[in-house]
Amino acid sequence: MRTELQTKEERKALFGLIDVIKENTQTLADMSRPMFNGVRYITDTELAKRLGIEKRTLANYRAKGYIGFYSVGGKILYAENEIEDLMRENYIPPLK
Repeated sequence: MRTELQTKEERKALFGLIDVIKENTQTLADMSRPMFNGVRYITDTELAKRLGIEKRTLANYRAKGYIGFYSVGGKILYAENEIEDLMRENYIPPLK
């Protein structure tokens, strides 16, 4: 009969799983955005990263009127649903 609740290896594996859970929880928290009147807003840094473009390119799109945005206290925000609509409107299907 074992006197320990867990062996050293079992404890190590358990703490490893706890670390993975913590990392995944932090990733989900970082990815989630609170809604404001049913709309999620993202920063220009987040949008540039998602689209794989530079923030300067987004600034050019804003200046040319290609993309709508909100400027609150010098912070640039984009409504996710408006970006999704813009992407759908500009979709070019592949040739068959």
